[in-house]
Amino acid sequence: MMAHSQSDTVHVFDTWVKGTKGLLHFDVMTTDEATALTLAKQHLASLGEGHVAVTVKECQFCHTEPLVMFSPEQQRQFREQGGFILTLST
Repeated sequence: MMAHSQSDTVHVFDTWVKGTKGLLHFDVMTTDEATALTLAKQHLASLGEGHVAVTVKECQFCHTEPLVMFSPEQQRQFREQGGFILTLST
C-alpha cells in the first residue's frame, strides 16, 4: 500500500472578504497558509478587488479533503499553481 503524501490532501481555507460589491465568499484549496493568502490575493485581483486586504482572519483553515474528490482540472491547478479557488455563494 502506498503511503499518502501531502500532495494527496488539500487544505481548505474558508475565506470571507468585503469587496466593493459586497461580501465575497470562496474556499482556497491548497497546502499551507502562506500559499492560501497568496492565491486569495490573486483571486481578488482577478475580480477587480485587488485592494481588499486578506489576512488569516479572513482566510481561515477549515479542514482537509482528499485531492481525488476534485476534477482533473482542479488537480492540475493544484499541482501547477499550488492550489485552486472554489467560489461559494454568500
